[in-house]
Amino acid sequence: MKGVTRQKVMEEMKKQLWLAGPLFTVGVLQYSMQVISVMFVGHLGEVPLSGASLATSFASVTGFNLLVRKTFSLSLSLYIYIYIYNIYI
Repeated sequence: MKGVTRQKVMEEMKKQLWLAGPLFTVGVLQYSMQVISVMFVGHLGEVPLSGASLATSFASVTGFNLLVRKTFSLSLSLYIYIYIYNIYI
């Protein structure tokens, strides 16, 4: 590979990690929210814990989580658009 140095590769990796960092953080926080919810239900007993675990697994498998995330991201995008629109007009 001509013209590609180790320094250029490291600079590109830093840029990619800088962009991917917030996305990774959001993914970990959303997953931890599900885990914390199941942990709280676990204090109620074995039957509620198994029900919450099944519900969480079912929601993950059916794509309900994707639907919720898409809805959240669309509403967030709309709020940002309205905010920017109000600033410039």
